[in-house]
Amino acid sequence: MYKYVLFDLDGTLTDSGPGIMNAVRHVMEKMHLEDPGAQALRSFVGPPLKDSFERVFGLSGEQIPEAIRIYREYYREKGIFENEVYPGIPQLLSDLKEKGLFLGVASSKPETFVKRILEHFELDGYFSVVTGSIEEGGRETKDEVLAEALQRIRKTEGHQCRGSNTILVGDRWMDLASAKTQGIDGALVTFGYATEQELSEQEPAFFAEDAAQLYEGICKEPAYYRYGKRAAFQKTFEILAPLLFYWVIRLGVYNLFYALIVYLFAPTEPLLGRIEVYLNVVATVAAWPYLARCYRRDCAPDGSELQTERKIRRIRQDWPLILASSLALSLGLNIVLIFLGFANSSESYQRVADVQYSVSLPVGLVIYGILMPYTEEVLFRGVLQNRIMKYYPKVLGIFLSALLFGCYHGNPVQIIYAFFMGLSIALVYEVYQRLSAPVIMHCGANLLIYFLTKQVGFTAGLPALALGSGLVLVAAVTNLYFGRILKERIRQQRNRIHAA
Repeated sequence: MYKYVLFDLDGTLTDSGPGIMNAVRHVMEKMHLEDPGAQALRSFVGPPLKDSFERVFGLSGEQIPEAIRIYREYYREKGIFENEVYPGIPQLLSDLKEKGLFLGVASSKPETFVKRILEHFELDGYFSVVTGSIEEGGRETKDEVLAEALQRIRKTEGHQCRGSNTILVGDRWMDLASAKTQGIDGALVTFGYATEQELSEQEPAFFAEDAAQLYEGICKEPAYYRYGKRAAFQKTFEILAPLLFYWVIRLGVYNLFYALIVYLFAPTEPLLGRIEVYLNVVATVAAWPYLARCYRRDCAPDGSELQTERKIRRIRQDWPLILASSLALSLGLNIVLIFLGFANSSESYQRVADVQYSVSLPVGLVIYGILMPYTEEVLFRGVLQNRIMKYYPKVLGIFLSALLFGCYHGNPVQIIYAFFMGLSIALVYEVYQRLSAPVIMHCGANLLIYFLTKQVGFTAGLPALALGSGLVLVAAVTNLYFGRILKERIRQQRNRIHAA
């Protein structure tokens, strides 16, 4: 575990990009400079202003001090607060401080700005040393800032702050280069403003995609160890509470409207089945505000636009494989379960099926092919799985997520089907780390199965079993591919923990 941890500010603790880029646009307007494009503007986040104005706009001589003056004129009043703390950072700093680590900030931004930003976001209490550049000159480069920060630490801590017990966490190449020059370790976050090419060219002590991975790299232990002292009951209740309240809301709304309709209209049995379908929709929609609040709290957003772009690009590349895996597994499991006689022997399943297929095909596809699976993915992946992963390692977390998803469906046939589908969906969610991936899987599977059941039906002969088994095998192969990606991610986690 590192004892002394220094953080860069821009692109590491806070997403200061909007304010910085707006300040550069202000300079462009005042000095009549051509727009270099979004990528060039993003490159201003991190490096000293002098270097960036020379590199991006080709300024020289007296133009550079003038550009910096105009920049700071805007930034001092407006840009400094066009900023926000990255997800999970306050909790990370609190955890590190609780473990007794010495925390500091070393930023190329003027020190007065650094202190104002930390105070504004109430982060200043975590840091024993805050170091930035000097506006009037004398301490400008990252090397000079880092050297000053280390000197300040040594004044209070002696010469213990050295070598492998000290690390600088940043987001750009110059952070890593400065750490190397000063003889300490350097780590890079990937949610900052470095391009993929820039990241691929660096060899830090470790990379971190989020605050949890930062904790692992700094403390040399899995992130879920932070909560090891919590009682099992407390963990279980926190995980299951959203599901419990979701049930309470749905049951309350459903039973209220059901009782009113039966009392006022006394509908016949065939009509009652369709009424149950629409009441389920009303009850589900009534629970959306609660689910949305839970999702915002439990599913941390991406740290930056670049991180979002990387994830979306991966899903766009792999969505045919994601969908094919889901369709193969759902169809194969249905065929096998029907062949084995589980579907026909379960009265509770038949009751659920009769209700679901009592509406017309278009209505059923919208409700059971889109509305219900989307809601379930927000609940089970966006909320519950994220809570499970807070306390357990990934492989066990995926199993628990699938088990919970299976048990939720209530009857033996759907429990078996949902458990195996849940394993695949939970795996894909961990691999792609965006809700759109499991939504594609779940909606695609439900649309296919609802359509085939409603329009065609399934046969139970040996040819059907051969087809179903083949489809399950295809799905298993694709899931092995997803598993290899997750295995590599777990290997990287271990490297972060065990790196020297």
